[in-house]
Amino acid sequence: MSSLQLAITAILTVAGIALQIWSSAPRRAERQYALQLPSVLLYSLATALFLFSIFPDSMAEGRALGFGLSGAAGFAAFFMLISFTWLAKTRRRDELTAQLKKAERENASLRRQLVAERSTGEPPRPLAQSTRYDVPLRGSRRHRVGVVTGNLVNVLGVDVWVNPENTRMEMSRVDEPTVSAAIRYHGGRRDDAGHLVDDIIAKELVERMAGRQHVSAGQVLVTGPGELLESHQVRKIVHVASVEGEPGSGYRQVMDLTRCARNILSEVDRLAEAGEPLRSVVLPLLGTGGGNSDLQRTVDTLLAATVGYFETHPASRIRIVYLLAYTDVQEALCRSALDMRPELSTGD
Repeated sequence: MSSLQLAITAILTVAGIALQIWSSAPRRAERQYALQLPSVLLYSLATALFLFSIFPDSMAEGRALGFGLSGAAGFAAFFMLISFTWLAKTRRRDELTAQLKKAERENASLRRQLVAERSTGEPPRPLAQSTRYDVPLRGSRRHRVGVVTGNLVNVLGVDVWVNPENTRMEMSRVDEPTVSAAIRYHGGRRDDAGHLVDDIIAKELVERMAGRQHVSAGQVLVTGPGELLESHQVRKIVHVASVEGEPGSGYRQVMDLTRCARNILSEVDRLAEAGEPLRSVVLPLLGTGGGNSDLQRTVDTLLAATVGYFETHPASRIRIVYLLAYTDVQEALCRSALDMRPELSTGD
């Protein structure tokens, strides 16, 4: 076999492999049958060239109503026939995939419409029941992303709770309707009347500050779970500086939510690599409690940051990240965002 023939065979084979990989991307799931046919042709041509070079006496013999092939040519034709027969069976799967994608887009559109209607009508409704929905990252059996609904205090069995905190790392008073207050109260030790007698998590957070008055936006500090270990099976609390205070104006969401999410996941992975059994994280919609934020942008940003982290850290020890949806509007936005992400296998 000459060097030229070997080079052409290699080029055809590599081109076929590259075309097949390209056509297998999630965004082309509805057209994979049509797009993979050229790659099969390239494989067949490479096989025929290789066999004809090894067996130069192979021949193609004409027949009245077609061609009867023998030798290497017959093998190449047989390879092509089998490949096209197998691909033909995938046509129906592509059609079903296209229908499923269309249904997902319509479903996502309806959820967004619901959110728009609720924003101009009745206020969002808090969800009393804690339910979970999650989907895998495409091409990964290790990582999943999902949403958990309702009040954080009803979430059990998640290793890490994220506390959206201000840049001063000052936890909310226990009677305020915030995630920070819920973590502070349920993580502390209480007497028989339910009064907080040992402010465990807040005191540890002060120790972590080590005399500093504030931290930069996106900074994370980790404390133990206090009483949440026994009551909710929480192993760590990750406090993230996701809101900034301004005298006379209250708190507002920090600009770089992506940095917040990445710092959270990086810190959890660092602890997991050090031996902590941390596999699941619940992530509230950072900085949306006061209303001074774009809820849609927040959901999209946090989801994109989580997916991006898993894609760039395929060996991450974190198995699943849940976005926390406290109201029906938040749930609709989270479910819609999950359905719209091409990196997630919502249809599998």
